Amino acid sequence: MRDSQPMIASKLELSPCAVSVLGQLFVEGPTSDDNITSKAGRCDLVSAGLAFHEAGLSSLTPDGARLAREWDLCSLYARRDRRWYWKVRTNPRPEGAAVSHSESGAAVR
Repeated sequence: MRDSQPMIASKLELSPCAVSVLGQLFVEGPTSDDNITSKAGRCDLVSAGLAFHEAGLSSLTPDGARLAREWDLCSLYARRDRRWYWKVRTNPRPEGAAVSHSESGAAVR
């Protein structure tokens, strides 16, 4: 019998291109095909269940966003583009904290 939980790719299984796209989608949100840093990296994320691609836009799944938030801060800081580091560092969310969105689109805890 198959496990009903989707399998989340570990950090070690992701290609450098996939890691780059993971960071891009985490920082920038939904991104068009014209602006994606690596289509091969995007395909790797989609195959791993960490992102989805529809109507020319790519975005992270909840599992992809969780993986991006849990990425090692030291390795994020060592990256040339530190936007991913700053987003994780300035927006910590305790495990299990529920976030919903108001009608205005603002996050509400």
